[in-house]
Amino acid sequence: MNVLTLLMNVGLSCMITLGWCLMLTLPKSYVGLCLMMTVLGYVTKMGLLALGSHLAVATFFGAMLPSFLGVYFAQRHGLPPKALIVPSVIFLMPGIVAYKAMVTMVQIGYFGFSMELFVLMMTYFFEALFVISALVLGLSIPGILFYRKKPIV
Repeated sequence: MNVLTLLMNVGLSCMITLGWCLMLTLPKSYVGLCLMMTVLGYVTKMGLLALGSHLAVATFFGAMLPSFLGVYFAQRHGLPPKALIVPSVIFLMPGIVAYKAMVTMVQIGYFGFSMELFVLMMTYFFEALFVISALVLGLSIPGILFYRKKPIV
């Protein structure tokens, strides 16, 4: 991946974040923090993918870094943490993988059942499921670590 493609993808991810910041009516002064967390999350995810990591692992760490930063900035500025974190990691949703799973499901309905299409559909489905699970874990772990009042045991 060259630098121009990386910058274009970072810009598109920031546009998604900006739209979600507007939808969640985040104050203007905090939009820059969300955009910074988006850039760091995207670069973390793509860096891990370039090193050969699995998509779910890269998504987990790409979601956890903005989540830690979001919890830090939320405590510092007196905001709810999810107001900063959700717009910053929404771009990590596995849209293409989930779309491919749905397309293969439609192909099974249209062409009839075949084992190759079924295996392909289940592969895409489980990949999307693992990426969504990694995203949820990456979002929730910083909140659990910083906001838990009682001991775990």
